[in-house]
Amino acid sequence: MKRSAWFVLAILLIAPDAADAQRRSWRYNSFSFSPYAGALFDAYDLEADDSNVGWLVGFRAGYQESPRFNLHLNTGYSKGNDIGTRAVASDPIFDNQWILLTAGADFTLVPGNASVAIGADGGVGWLRTKSRDPAPGDDNSWTAYETVVPSLTIRYHFTPRAGIFFSAQDHIFDVFEGSVQHSPALTVGLSLR
Repeated sequence: MKRSAWFVLAILLIAPDAADAQRRSWRYNSFSFSPYAGALFDAYDLEADDSNVGWLVGFRAGYQESPRFNLHLNTGYSKGNDIGTRAVASDPIFDNQWILLTAGADFTLVPGNASVAIGADGGVGWLRTKSRDPAPGDDNSWTAYETVVPSLTIRYHFTPRAGIFFSAQDHIFDVFEGSVQHSPALTVGLSLR
C-alpha cells in the first residue's frame, strides 16, 4: 500500500511536466511566416512638398533559434507616388518603386506573450524611378543600393501559433558609398507559426 501511494504521488508530480513537454514538442513550430504592411518614408523622394510617404508591403520568414533569438529573411515592395519636382504642370510625373531583400536577426529584450525586440538586417534594395507617361528611350532600369536596417519590434501573441507585431525600422541605404540616406518605415503585421 505504501509503494502504491508513492507511485501515485510520483505519477501526479511527473505527469503534468511530461504532458506539457509532449504538447510543446508536437505543437510548437520554430518557423514563422509574417505578412506585413505599412509606410516607407522615402529618402529618394525629391518632391518639394515633403510628401515622401509611400506604402510598403512585405513578407518575413523567420526561425526561432531560442526564446530570445530569431533569424529571419525579409522581402518587401514599396511604391511612392509623385516623387519629382515639376517646373510646369506638363512635366512628367515620376514614381519610386523599391524591392527590398534583407536577412538578419532580432533579440527579444522583454520576453513573453507581449514582447519587445531589437533587430538588425543587411541586404539590398533595388530602386526604379519610373515615369507615369514614359517617353521612348526612358530609362526604367533598377539601381541596387546596399542597406542596413536596424529595427524595434513590439509583438503580442494571441496563441502559441498567431500574433500581431508593430515594427519601426530605419532603412539606411548607400552605407558603403558615403552618401548615406535614411528611409524610416512603420509596419504592422501578422505572425503565424
